Amino acid sequence: MKKLTALIISALTLFACKTYAQQVALASDGVKLVVEPGTKIVTEGGISFRDNSILKNNGEIHMYKTTAVSPEGWLDSTTAGVMDMASTGNVFFHGTNRQSFFGLTKFYDLTMRNTVGDTLLSSCEVMHNLNLDTGYIYTKSGYGSDSLLVSNTEIAAITSTSNFSKSWVNGRLSRKGDVPGSVATFYLFPIGKTDSLYAPIRLEKENAAPITWTAEYWYEPPFDRTNIMGLLDHISAVENWEISSNNQSSVDDNARLSLSWRGQSFVSANPSVRDSLVIAQYIPNPGLVWDMPPGNWITGNTSGADSLFGYVRSIAPTYNYSQIERRFTLGTINHFNPLPIKLIYFTAIADGNKVRLNWDVANEQDTRTYVIERSLNTVNFSPIGSVLSRQQTQSAYIDFDYNPATGWNYYRLKIIDKSGSFTYSPVRPVLFEKGRENVKLFPVPTSTVLNIQLPTSYINQSTLQVIAVDGKFISAMTPAANMVVLNVQPLAAGSYFIQIIKADGSKQTYRFIKQ
Repeated sequence: MKKLTALIISALTLFACKTYAQQVALASDGVKLVVEPGTKIVTEGGISFRDNSILKNNGEIHMYKTTAVSPEGWLDSTTAGVMDMASTGNVFFHGTNRQSFFGLTKFYDLTMRNTVGDTLLSSCEVMHNLNLDTGYIYTKSGYGSDSLLVSNTEIAAITSTSNFSKSWVNGRLSRKGDVPGSVATFYLFPIGKTDSLYAPIRLEKENAAPITWTAEYWYEPPFDRTNIMGLLDHISAVENWEISSNNQSSVDDNARLSLSWRGQSFVSANPSVRDSLVIAQYIPNPGLVWDMPPGNWITGNTSGADSLFGYVRSIAPTYNYSQIERRFTLGTINHFNPLPIKLIYFTAIADGNKVRLNWDVANEQDTRTYVIERSLNTVNFSPIGSVLSRQQTQSAYIDFDYNPATGWNYYRLKIIDKSGSFTYSPVRPVLFEKGRENVKLFPVPTSTVLNIQLPTSYINQSTLQVIAVDGKFISAMTPAANMVVLNVQPLAAGSYFIQIIKADGSKQTYRFIKQ
């Protein structure tokens, strides 16, 4: 009993202080913690809730995490959810390392404000507003897995002070809706992958009956992508979305769907060609094929200034978000819309007295030229070189900027196809100081392979070690090339470190996440 009392006092002390550091609080069975209005700050620790314990939060709780050592934040193992339904407070995430929530956690307001770190959520619900300012939310991936649920049915229940340019959901996002929509009234799903693939969708509800949709974005070729029918010439080879509902047998999930595109989608920059975009759905027709849903038989339904970002909207309601018919992607009726090309990666790093640019593409048979462009302000780009396409099924390229400016340089590829249409790659920033060298890891997080891009001076002159978050040594190697492809599939999900030991004994450490 004395131990339980001490734990309760410790937990209550946690929320009574204005600031707090390096302490882990445990709320045991049946304990109820109450946070009054005001700001409470938790740093360097975590909060564990067990059994029937709950937190009634009517103030602000700011969670900081500045080390990679467990616990990673707030660990909840309750059955019903830690947040009291009567709460009206806001929980903020801050920090530079991952924070994790496990269990059926419910928040009133939840704000993402991580400067570098990400947040892993499991079975979480936001009952009022989800604010996505900075930092990425990761949920368990795969159809039928976990999702972050926003149960507030208001259109504006998800907001962002950065216009979703620095924060979105990497995984499955669910929203409840009961507001009939229009072009200007829609439910936004701010979803994407990694740190440069923001790929949102919009749903305009047809009636006022309540429904819950779930959406996830995948930057990978759509399933069975060559099996198409109708007026479609081809569909995207690089991306697709999965959308489902909790009432698939009803018309209540009917909605007009808008899919987004970005530079990585390789949509034509020519407006008349881009106008041929339509939405493609994997449907029985009969048999499972990619086709245009009812109402998508005409073009002229795109919006966006160029191929860097825009939307294509369905003409009529899209429905049947069933297990079979849950897949959607961009399609076109125009042979010259260059959706098939896939930019596997494009990187830029300082390499001694120059900047090295690497890119790898697939399905480039219709590509003519890659133009390398540089900017000093992210607005005005100028060409600094070009490379002819090899027009292969897959090719890797390397080129250099031998005269980078001191300070920030921004690079992109202008990808020109045989028809003269072009698209742009994502922009890659490089902070250049003469003699500076960089190391880049991508994609992060990863589930299959981790690419490690190294400066030339590291080749055969350094040792790469893989280390677990608890310090356990896993493997080591000597890099024989600029690009090291590390197979991470055997690793358990979690955080790891790449430690690079140079010939002079100096060390560099980089963190990555295995999903």
